[in-house]
Amino acid sequence: MWTTEQHQRLALEHRLLQQEGFGQFSIYWDQNNATYHGEGVATTNSGGKYTLYLVIPNNFPYERPSLYITAPLPLLTYYGRSLSDLGYSHDMHTLPSSNGCIQICHWRDARWHSSILLHKVFLKGMIWLEAYEQHLATGRPLAEFVSTMAGTL
Repeated sequence: MWTTEQHQRLALEHRLLQQEGFGQFSIYWDQNNATYHGEGVATTNSGGKYTLYLVIPNNFPYERPSLYITAPLPLLTYYGRSLSDLGYSHDMHTLPSSNGCIQICHWRDARWHSSILLHKVFLKGMIWLEAYEQHLATGRPLAEFVSTMAGTL
């Protein structure tokens, strides 16, 4: 059950996405399933297009949302291996995948707090995508391009 405060917070989060230059992303309310999610297509500097999908937990904003790349699938490493096979990977800043979709490690659970805004989560997703494309070009791990995804912006 979502509280009035949560509905208001998520409406604010949607407005902030638009105001802060993240208009390609939106917050959606699925009335049939009583769930919220965020979604949008990020375009990298080299023109790559990736769909980011944010699972907003029932305990939001007190619980960290999960951020997935849902398209294109599968995402491969430089070496041709499926990135989803890596699961937890510090070098690639990933968490276990779901249905082949890569879960990006954007904040550690212990560092998540209720004042973190969702546009910052999407920003970290966009940074991850830029680093991923560098990995594809060089074979070097994402950790060499982004020192940590767990800190604050």
